[in-house]
Amino acid sequence: MTRVSLIAALLLQAAAPPASRTQRDAGPVVVRQADLNSPGYPAYERANALLVANKLPESQAALNEALRLDPKLVPALTLQAKLAVLNNQFGLARRSLEQAIAADPKSWYAQFLYGLQYYLGNEMQLAAGPLERARQLNPRDPRAAVYLGLTYESVGRTAEALALYTEARRLEEASGQPHADTLLIGARLLLLVDRLDDCESWVRAALKLEPRSRDVHFEFARLLLRKGDARGAVKEGETALGLAGADVTDRQVRYLLIRAYRENGQDAEASRQADALRSLEKN
Repeated sequence: MTRVSLIAALLLQAAAPPASRTQRDAGPVVVRQADLNSPGYPAYERANALLVANKLPESQAALNEALRLDPKLVPALTLQAKLAVLNNQFGLARRSLEQAIAADPKSWYAQFLYGLQYYLGNEMQLAAGPLERARQLNPRDPRAAVYLGLTYESVGRTAEALALYTEARRLEEASGQPHADTLLIGARLLLLVDRLDDCESWVRAALKLEPRSRDVHFEFARLLLRKGDARGAVKEGETALGLAGADVTDRQVRYLLIRAYRENGQDAEASRQADALRSLEKN
């Protein structure tokens, strides 16, 4: 998953859905009674709804009003951090989350975002602690498991990362909300550590969820090429090339197809892909 995807996923996650005036579990995020009773909470709810609607200036205006009325309103502070990340203002995001954690040390979501902003800033050693605390505070949420796994993987703790991806997959499936992105993250690591049969199981599960995903078909092609099935890699690679709207670029797909066609003894097709790749590189 690229950084663009991470930021998009972060921003599309509402900090909390519209609330009644009682403390309750808002899906994965618990809203405290003190926050629900805050004079700034209605303005926060407007800001959150506007963010979900992708009306960023209006969301920021409502958020400013919420924090004017209550500078310690935790949902507003986490929302401010999310908007700051969108604008690459990691210092503001960090300060907002530190305020949120000071106001509510038991907020797993604030801890999660605190670790995530370090991850997005490539500060992996600093990301691990908050993400670990988020997992301790809410072990049922798969997001903390996924991003803690990504953090561990980035520093070479592959066995722990794979265990976390497996747990995230279990949690998603148990909630009835499996995600192909989670499966692909696990599949890539399984491919890296040469567990090819397990990798294929994860990729095929992702393919069932998103049969029209370029990313999924590309990863399947990579796997088949590693397993020596060049013909299958060609098929999956060409399928990926015909799909759009993914993190995987045309350059990546065509480079894979050059290798697959060559290994399948189709030198003319490999040359055609090489010509197309050179044309892309000129643009």
